[in-house]
Amino acid sequence: MIAVGLARFGLDLPEKRVRALFEDGCALPLAQSTVSRLSVEFLVRWRMFCEERLPVALRGLEGLVMQFDGTGEPSGGRRVTYRAREARTGLTLGAQPLVSESEGEVTRFYQAFRERYGTPLLGLRDDGAAAKKAMAAVFPGMPVGEDHWHFFDNLGPGILRDYPDLVKGLTGGEGLANLTKWSHTLPVAGWGLETLEKVWVRATLEWIEEARAHPGGFPWALAYLDVVKRLERARAMTVELLSLNRRLNVFVLEVVDLKARVEALLNRESVRGAFSRLGSEVWLWEELRRAARVERERRGREDLAPLSRADVEVVKAAMEAAGERFVQWGDWARPIWVAVAKRLEEHGPYLWAEVPGRGTVIRSTVALERDHGADRRRIRQRTGGRESAMEMDAHGALLAFWANVRCPWFVEHGLKGVNLWEEFARQDPGEVARRMEALPKEGRRPRVELRRGKEEGQLEEFLRVLGGSRATGTGAQRLGGVGGVLPPHRSSHLNDGGWIRETRESVSLR
Repeated sequence: MIAVGLARFGLDLPEKRVRALFEDGCALPLAQSTVSRLSVEFLVRWRMFCEERLPVALRGLEGLVMQFDGTGEPSGGRRVTYRAREARTGLTLGAQPLVSESEGEVTRFYQAFRERYGTPLLGLRDDGAAAKKAMAAVFPGMPVGEDHWHFFDNLGPGILRDYPDLVKGLTGGEGLANLTKWSHTLPVAGWGLETLEKVWVRATLEWIEEARAHPGGFPWALAYLDVVKRLERARAMTVELLSLNRRLNVFVLEVVDLKARVEALLNRESVRGAFSRLGSEVWLWEELRRAARVERERRGREDLAPLSRADVEVVKAAMEAAGERFVQWGDWARPIWVAVAKRLEEHGPYLWAEVPGRGTVIRSTVALERDHGADRRRIRQRTGGRESAMEMDAHGALLAFWANVRCPWFVEHGLKGVNLWEEFARQDPGEVARRMEALPKEGRRPRVELRRGKEEGQLEEFLRVLGGSRATGTGAQRLGGVGGVLPPHRSSHLNDGGWIRETRESVSLR
């Protein structure tokens, strides 16, 4: 079992290759279902090992600085894997599949964490309402930090107020769409000056369209602002080309048409008005991020370095100076800065929350999200590139604990000198079996247990038997085994607890 687990999750081998490895290399034929079962058992036992080992290994830290966050599967997973990661060591201390990041679900996760590890020195979360309320209820009095990336993600739309109007102005009335359709009627190659200029017009239109190939990512990426800049550059180049054509005594209608179409789009009132203010809004947006040291690279979010108390004062002063300069650009700017300053004041206690006794501000949960992303990539490697939603739904929490094997701190303080075979041998087989049986229901809402494919018949049987009980008085005694859902020795009369019994995992017919 250990060998299968290490091959599957240590080497990230697909089940078929693990099976071939044992059959060809060890002369030990294993059914693929056996490889699958042993793989899951390995993860279950590894989680049990971590839950036993981690509290002992963490005693020397004198308190925990925790990052909490839930991450869903982008390709359509039905559940959220909610994780708890120690910020300084990188250890995953808790993970659980949740139906959603609702207040009730998150509260149960926090309660389970508190029972095992107590109250952390500081908890870092996003600014979701559920996490706020749950953390305040479960960890009263604990300093709480807020992820700076999430904060700026929500702050951006309040600053870049004119960007949506710019998008509507460019796309409304088939503005950009008409340019794209027109480009499809122009040649892509040819000979002669006139034809080459038509090709140039098409290349220019395609260059403009390319700017909005990936229009998402707002507020970090402003694709349509780049579109306007390219339109302005295209207008300038077209004017230059027309000037050259006059010298050469050449007239190309498509070049004249390009200039007219581009100017018509740029001169739309909604585009001109929004663009004139958007430049200043973008300046404030970038200046605040630069001051707060939350600058995003092209490849995505980076983990943010902790700030000292002195750093925080410098950041606050720089942000205030940026706001004072921004409001000088017009009366329209003041309401924007007032709203931004209000949000900074409201979120200040969370944005600049210090780790007690350390004097530092931990600012992001990016490392936790990266761990989750690494789990997805390894799943795709093990499954030959298939979507990871199903696997993350089934085993996301188990894989979160397996991430500890890649944590240098855990290797040094938790695994050094450990005989994994002996540790697994000491575990209670009954507890292992119980956990494996509970995996399919973990994190799911309770359901009434009906036989698959026979639901309608069982529902009708209840009505028929209940009707018979009124007539004969014997039907109630038969309700205990409606549809054969439960064996006879677990049945009961209608008056002895009713037809439906709710358990922790599910609701069963009785």
